[in-house]
Amino acid sequence: MLQSALDFAFLLAVYEIRNYRLLRRAKYVRQVDGIKVYKIESNDPNAITVKSVLFGRCLVFIGEIDKKIYAHEEGHLKQPNFMLYFLLASAFAIAYSVLTVPLLLVLYKIMFWHFERDADLYAYYNYNVKFESDVERPAKRIERLKAWLFDTHPPDWVRKSEEYYDKKTNVLALFIRDLLS
Repeated sequence: MLQSALDFAFLLAVYEIRNYRLLRRAKYVRQVDGIKVYKIESNDPNAITVKSVLFGRCLVFIGEIDKKIYAHEEGHLKQPNFMLYFLLASAFAIAYSVLTVPLLLVLYKIMFWHFERDADLYAYYNYNVKFESDVERPAKRIERLKAWLFDTHPPDWVRKSEEYYDKKTNVLALFIRDLLS
């Protein structure tokens, strides 16, 4: 039990250091409904939602503050703090056996796909905001697999499809269909 607590403290410290480094780079803009809004200058618009034990709930906009991006990030603010729960579960699993790490990585990726899609669905059903991209689907499966594995969201060509916005469709089904077709 002590090992789990130490593992959790370590993982939480790493997560909070990441949050600190991100917020340190950003410029504070304002606070809206208890959510601190920050901005980082860039030509590539994006945003990051931070749900921190130490820093609270924050939105960090990269580039201009965009209403479409805000709609997606608002979806993340409505979600439970899955990172905290994941760190806690990871601490117990790692204390049980370090061999659980590969399984935890797979679980983390699947959870991330789910929560990112959930935020996209929130933006679509509440603000009629759909993801837009001109990225085409690669012909090679290995390129598609790399996009699924190494991006924080499902790939752009999947996010802009009609099937992606159907609540009945599972994100794992989208992953499998994309790789097998």
